Amino acid sequence: MVLSSFSSLQQRVISACILGPIAIAALYLGGIYFTLFLGAAAAVMCFEWSRASFTKRSPLFTGLIGLAVLLPLIFINKYNLEQLVIGIFCSSILIAGIALILKQTADALWAFLGPVCIGFPVLSLAILRTIPEIGLAVTLSLFLVIWATDIGAYFSGKSIGGPKIAPRISPNKTWAGLIGGMIAAMIVAYAAYTLLMGGNVSPIRILGLGAICAILAQTSDFAESAWKRNFGIKDASNLIPGHGGVLDRLDGIFLVAPSLLVILLYADRN
Repeated sequence: MVLSSFSSLQQRVISACILGPIAIAALYLGGIYFTLFLGAAAAVMCFEWSRASFTKRSPLFTGLIGLAVLLPLIFINKYNLEQLVIGIFCSSILIAGIALILKQTADALWAFLGPVCIGFPVLSLAILRTIPEIGLAVTLSLFLVIWATDIGAYFSGKSIGGPKIAPRISPNKTWAGLIGGMIAAMIVAYAAYTLLMGGNVSPIRILGLGAICAILAQTSDFAESAWKRNFGIKDASNLIPGHGGVLDRLDGIFLVAPSLLVILLYADRN
C-alpha cells in the first residue's frame, strides 16, 4: 500500500516516525553528523526556495543561495558569529545584485531573502548545538517545543475550530489552534527544562519562553504560507508525504532558532 492511500494525518505520522529518529540521532551525535544533517536540509530548502521564487535561472540561484547558506556551516569553527552573520548578509546583497544584473528585477527581493531566511536559522541551530554542556539539551528542547506547538495547534484547531487568524494567508489557522499550540509549547518547555537541564530559572520564565517560542513558530508558519501564496503553490515541494517540503516541515525554526540564540547570548553576557 502506497503512502498516497493514507489520510493526511496518517502520512504526517508515518513521515515523522521515519524522519524524527534521523533528526534526533544527528542531533545527539552532534559534530559533523549534525552539520551534515543541517547541510542536507539547507540544500533542499535552497532548491525549494529557488524553484518557487525565481522566474528563470532557478538552478543558478539554487547554487548561489546554497553557497551562501552552506559556507558558514563549513567555516563555523574558523570565524566568530558576527563574521558569519555579516558573511550571510553580504552574500544576500551580492546575489540580489546578480539578479538585477541579469535583469530579473522582480526576483531581486527573493534573491536577497533566500540566504537570510534559510541561512540565519540553520547557522543558529548549528551554534546552539555547540554550546558547551547544554548544547544538546537546548537544541533538543527547541525541536520538542516546535513539534509540540505544531501538534497542539493542529489538534486544538481541528477539534475546537472557531475564528480564523488570517484566512487570506492560511485559511486553516485558528485562534484556538494558536492558543492550543502555546499551551502545548509551555508544557513541553517546562518539562524539557526540568528533565534535560535543571537549574535555577523560575518556572514563569520557562513557561513564558515556551509561549514566545510558540508565537514565533506560528509567525514563521504564516510567513512561509504568505510566501507560498504569493507564488500560487500549496507546498514547497512534495518530498515529505503529509508535510510537503523541507521548508514546510522546518518553517517553525525560522524565527525560533535565531531568537533563542540571541536570548542565550544576552543572558550569558548578563
